[in-house]
Amino acid sequence: MNLIGIDISIDSTAVSLYRKNEIIISNFTTLKQNVNWIRKTMDIIDYEFINYTYKEIDNYTENEIMKLREYEHVTDLIYKKILGNIDKNEKTIMAVEGYNYGLRGNSIIDIVSFSTLLKIKLLNIPKLEKMIMVSPMSLKSFACESTYGYILTKSGKKIINKNPKGIAGGKFDKKHMLEAIISSGGSDKLSLLLDKYKDDLLKLKNVPKPFDDCVDADFLRRIIS
Repeated sequence: MNLIGIDISIDSTAVSLYRKNEIIISNFTTLKQNVNWIRKTMDIIDYEFINYTYKEIDNYTENEIMKLREYEHVTDLIYKKILGNIDKNEKTIMAVEGYNYGLRGNSIIDIVSFSTLLKIKLLNIPKLEKMIMVSPMSLKSFACESTYGYILTKSGKKIINKNPKGIAGGKFDKKHMLEAIISSGGSDKLSLLLDKYKDDLLKLKNVPKPFDDCVDADFLRRIIS
């Protein structure tokens, strides 16, 4: 069985793919190869470096047309990378993070356009058994529950434990997600990479890319594991 978690982002889509007892982490980024965290992780994360030119075009019509062409190109790269990594003799299940409706204006319109192009292509994955959409809040709650556990009341109601800082899963930010995946441990390459750099990462105010997206993608994969 191929199990795939995908955190879709125009500038930094991340994919966590399980096949044949192996987990492959991919990231499609607009960052440059000489960025510090990129250089340090190139032996673990499979990077595709992308570049958008539409952002430099002032004319509205030309900008929108180039945007579509470049979205088509990048989503094709993602689809072909996934297609090349799966075991085509096995069925595939994938989990994709849904939209953050807190985005406003053109940001939500652009991510919907990009995401729709990619999802249509992903539906053509051979032996695709199921694709599930996971809301951002559901992903955060899962990260909290799978890491810190839960209790059952006498009536059988599940109450998810909070993290050590007293934060409920539904209120997790990127830093809390990073803390959760590090706390959950694991012997896969991403877990070992995060453990290696945890002291440096956890003292930062913001989680640097591509870690935030890779963490989300890996928790998405864990949901269907």
